[in-house]
Amino acid sequence: MAMLNLLFLLFPLLFTYMLTLAPTLRLQQDLEQDLDQLMKDSRYFISDNSTLTPSVQTVANDLQLFHLAASLDLSKATYSGNTIGKHQVDVWQFAEGDVKSIYQIESRIQLDTVVTQRYLDNRSPTQQRIANGFTFRSYAISTASTPLKFYYLTEEDQGLLSYHLGDKQVKITYAATKEGLADVLPGYRKEINQLLTTHLKSE
Repeated sequence: MAMLNLLFLLFPLLFTYMLTLAPTLRLQQDLEQDLDQLMKDSRYFISDNSTLTPSVQTVANDLQLFHLAASLDLSKATYSGNTIGKHQVDVWQFAEGDVKSIYQIESRIQLDTVVTQRYLDNRSPTQQRIANGFTFRSYAISTASTPLKFYYLTEEDQGLLSYHLGDKQVKITYAATKEGLADVLPGYRKEINQLLTTHLKSE
């Protein structure tokens, strides 16, 4: 009997502890950090299929739509999460409103490879070992009318890599690129695309 009473007393504390362990949507934090980085460092190129004169200001304007999604009340959403390989997938689904679901995918990737460097001046090729770690976060937002209407990709150290708003596609290319990023990114993009496609089919 004493044990039962103890469990009843501890249950609210355990419940509160479990809530504190629930994952949080990090979109707002990443948006602010990435935009701040772009404003402080101009050594990058912005590719935007909707304008010939993209700038950090056009990016900032676009990101306002992501800020709206980041500010939604997640207590009104149904949460689900699971781990698929090296990807932690967190999903918030809304029963009401224009936003149907928000996906947050955090991926930790370790690269350890040898690449061959070839030269145009007939020098002999050289080999270079690349060992680096990457933490990517992808955010996908589906609306009632359009699956994956908004998509945002960032890497913890490098910053914002790309986003799309409907048909608008924007990519950021940095002069100082994190070593190994070019080797990891194509495969990562393919995996995330397949993962999101599978999840959307199950909704």
